[in-house]
This record gives sequence, C-alpha cells and structure tokens, in this order.
Amino acid sequence: MTLTKTFISVSALVLLLFLAVPLIAQDTKNIGDVSDGNRAQPVHLLKLYDERGVVIHPDDVPVIPFSARETCRQCHDYAKIGGGWHFNPASDTTSPGRPGEPWIYVNRAAVTQIPLSYRRWTGTYRPEQIGMSSFGFTGTFGRQTAGGGVSEDERFEEMNDALRWQISGKLEINCLSCHDAEPGHNQAEYAQQTVRQNFRWAAAASSGFVSMRGAARDMPDNFDMYGLALPEKADAVRPSLSYARSRFDDRGRVLFDIARRVPSGRCYFCHSSKVVDPSRSERWEFDEDVHLRAGMTCVDCHRNGLDHMMVRGYEGESLNSVSATLSCKGCHMENGRMGAPLPLHRGIPAVHFDKLACTACHSGPWPDRTTFRVKTARAHSLGIPNADKADDALPQVMEPVFAAGPDEKIAPHRAVWPSFWAYEAADSLRLVLPENVGPFVSDLILKDTARVVGRWLTLTDQDVATVLTFLRHQDSSAGMPVFISGGKLHQLSSDSTIERREHRAAEPYLWPYAHDVRAKSRSLGVQGCSDCHDTDAPFFFGKVAVATPFVAQEDTLVRMTHFQKGSAASAWTFAMSFFFRPWLKVLIITSFLVLAAVVILSMFQGLSRLIHALSAGEE
Repeated sequence: MTLTKTFISVSALVLLLFLAVPLIAQDTKNIGDVSDGNRAQPVHLLKLYDERGVVIHPDDVPVIPFSARETCRQCHDYAKIGGGWHFNPASDTTSPGRPGEPWIYVNRAAVTQIPLSYRRWTGTYRPEQIGMSSFGFTGTFGRQTAGGGVSEDERFEEMNDALRWQISGKLEINCLSCHDAEPGHNQAEYAQQTVRQNFRWAAAASSGFVSMRGAARDMPDNFDMYGLALPEKADAVRPSLSYARSRFDDRGRVLFDIARRVPSGRCYFCHSSKVVDPSRSERWEFDEDVHLRAGMTCVDCHRNGLDHMMVRGYEGESLNSVSATLSCKGCHMENGRMGAPLPLHRGIPAVHFDKLACTACHSGPWPDRTTFRVKTARAHSLGIPNADKADDALPQVMEPVFAAGPDEKIAPHRAVWPSFWAYEAADSLRLVLPENVGPFVSDLILKDTARVVGRWLTLTDQDVATVLTFLRHQDSSAGMPVFISGGKLHQLSSDSTIERREHRAAEPYLWPYAHDVRAKSRSLGVQGCSDCHDTDAPFFFGKVAVATPFVAQEDTLVRMTHFQKGSAASAWTFAMSFFFRPWLKVLIITSFLVLAAVVILSMFQGLSRLIHALSAGEE
C-alpha cells in the first residue's frame, strides 16, 4: 500500500510538472520584452532557428539560413513588433500620418517616374495600380526595407506568384538591420540578396558570419532548396550559404552583438541623402546635422517602444503624450528635453512662429535661386554596389521647396514630378502598365540616339501624339489616353496635335524633411530680414525645377509661391516694403523728434505762462 501511494504521489508530481512546463514556457516566451530595470546590455548568446522553428547546426546538410523571426521570437513578441511603423504600410488600422517619402518607381523605357506607397498619402499610387504585386514590390524595393508587412503577409500574395514565393521564401522582419552592432554587418549584402529574390536568405547573408552565393531569381518554378536537383540554366548557381563554424560555441550557440540603442549608422543606409550641388561636390565640404555633431543619435529623438511605432517628430503627431515632446518645438520651446537650449529669437516677430515650421529656417541646404537636385537612399539605391552614381540619375527629386503643409505652416519639402501614361474617364485616371507601353516608346525614341539626353528619353509633341494614338488603338473603350508629365496633362486634340492643361495628378508629390539641421549661425534670418523678404529671395521667389522629358521644356521652372498660401504679387509688394523701411525708420524717428521738440517747447511755454500767472496773482 505504501509503495502504491508513493507511486501515485510521484506520478501526480510528474504530471503536475508536465502540465506546468507549457505554463512556464508561456510566461517566459517574451522574457526579452519585460525589463527588470537593469540598464546593462543583455548578452545575446543564441541558438539559431530556421523558418520552420528547427534548431540549426553548422554541419547540417543542406545548410539552411537562420530565420530572424524564429530566432528572435524565442524571447520577443514578433507579432507586436510587426505592427511597427517600418513594417505596417499596408495596415488599415494605422494612421498614415503626415506625408512621407514614397517609393519612386522608375521605368526609363516608358518615360515613367511615379511615387508609390501602400499608405494613404494623397498624390501617391498603390503598387498594384501599375501592375506591381507584393512579390514584385519586395524584389524592387526590399533592398531598403526592414522586411515584414506585405513581404511576408500571405494576404497580399497573388496566385501568379505562389511558386516564386515558395522558392524565394518570405522577407521576414530583419531585426539585425537596426539592432546588429557588429562591424561585419553588411546591409548592402542584404539589399543585393533581395534583388536576387533570396528573401529567406537575406537576413542571414547580412550578418557577419555567413557567406552567400547563388540567386533564387535564376531558379525554375520547381526548385526545392532541400532537394539536390540542379538548375536548368548551365550558368545559374543555386542559392546556398555557409556559416563560419568558429562563431558557434560547444552548445551550438552564436554570440550576436545586439544594441538596444540603435547606432545611427544603421539608420543611414535607408535615410541618407546627397544634394547635387556643383559648388559643393565633396562630402567633407558639408557640415553634419548639429544634433549628431553634439553627440546625439537618431533614436534619441526617433524613439519607440516594443510596438516599434517610431516617433517621427513632427508637430501634431499624436502617438502618445511623449511624442509631442520630441518635436523641435517640444524639445526647444516647451520641455527642454536632453538639455535642448531655449532659443530667444530676439527681434523676430511672433507671427513667424504661426506661419513657419522650425525647419523652414534651420533645415536642409541654404536655398539658392533654383532648387537643387537631391539623391536619396531609397530613391536612388545609395549604398548599394553598382548603383547609378551619376548626378542626373533617375528619379529626379528636387529640394528645397518651401511649401505650406496641412497645418498651413511653410516648411522645406522634397518634390518628385510624376511622369506616366494613363487613360482618363469621368475625371479619373487608370494607369497604363509601364511594361505595356515601354517597348513601343523606347523603339520610337532609340532610333535617334541623339534624342537621349542624360537619363531621360526625350520626347517631342509628335512622339507623344504617336504614343497616345497607339494607346487609343490598344484599348478604345478605356477612355482618353493621356500623358502626365512636366507638370501638365497632355492629350490629343481633334487634329492630332497635343493640348496641355492643368491637372491635379500632374502636380508634384511633396513631402517635408527636417535634416540636416544647420547651426543657428546658418539659419535663415541671421543676416537680416532680407534673407527671406528681399525681392529676389529664394524663400518666396526661388524657382522649382520641373522634371520633364520634353526637349522644348528642359528649363521649365515654377515659382516657389505656387506652393504657398499666397501670391507672388503680394509677396513682392511686402518685400518692397523692406526696401523703403530704412527711409520709413528715418521718417518715424525724425517725426518723433519733431513731435518731442514740439511737446517740450509747449511744456516750457505752458510753464512760462503758469509762472506769469502766479506772479500776477501775488501782485
């Protein structure tokens, strides 16, 4: 009986422990997301997991890439992180916020540059409107994303891409893109793997202990990475990788140098820019953002919690109570965070702070008579080997454009002028797929090599008429074929000539920027009111260059006031008042002195009469 009771007790204890294990595992699953208050950097000595959740050993055959999702989710809430700003552009529940930089699709053969975004920003187009599926988007722009979102969500997949997704794998959130502090981390390698459609291999390839070769892009539809079948093409190399065995300890773990406070260098890969200015072509001639020179990093202002909803740092952002304090105004005018100095703005009328954003005076290049062309990392693949380093590389993006934002405050913006073919019907546009019109346009233009100027295939009115006639024959029921480019809508008239007119789709897409922040000695207004209020000051009277492929319109310019809440005439009239203000000041001072002299003289005369009156009374 005693043995029986003992057996039952031991069995019950074993059963309780067996049932408790899942509960313990559940409680510690996201242990990395719960801080105990210690600020020391946790050591990330981790086992590697593949996309199936299986532990990886360096001598496995075949060698499988580790999955950032499965490896990191052992301690972190991957699903919650996946709702963050960098991963949620297609979310229906997240506010798009103020307009930001779009993805700019370029098809030179089709004379097309067009801003794309899954967010609901006015002036952008969704990728599917030009026939780009989530698979195509990932292969084209995944180079400078952190993965996740449409690149791994099966809800966005199309049936036509099903086999290719099986071969490439999903482009999961690559936590290493931001948090890997290892010097050997190579984000350019990650970018190259996405171009090769090696999505499941990209995160591993960017780490400092993996060597990668081959391209899923070159594999047939029946390719299986676990199989031994050779590619059909003789020169194609199947995607494969190898691990540096020295990085594994005797328990099969790898040490990751993970930084909680993301180094600015990790941000630069996707958020760098280069102003094309012939007078300052060398990097050492530019001053860095004053905040970075002071020792701050990007994430000091652009903070986030576990949900990875990054604070973008503009006025009116409503993420939470903290986000408002991390704008320019929040730090420098209201809260003094991180020792931010309080600007005195002596002599500046208060109306400026109602009409201007802080960045209007303090951010970006010092304005000139015409806008500069700027190259950005996301638009021009900066930092990626074999990227086009020419100054006139497409797309053509202009800055600074001093434009009024949704809050009616003027701020510096970047601008991209759209160029694409479409059908117009009932005041709506249906875009023509670039691959459908590109071959016809390029065949038409490339017959005359002298017509290829810079990166544009230059067009004449006759070229446009020929292409529009072609499109009309292609689909006569789709509506009127039109060409949006150079700030105008172009259409065929009854006599087959080209008519141009204004159209909202032809307006440039503008998005504000805040960096690089100049020192106060280089802010607008430091030289006086004439920095902005002269009759030829760039702030109001600068010219915005229009990106256009038309031969006859290479130097098309638009006055800056076109993008502001006012007219050029009123701005010029107001500026002229500053020309006469010195005279007005002299007149006011002289008038004051004359009035003062009259008052003083009157006082003496009155005093004299009072004395006489008093003297007469005593007599």
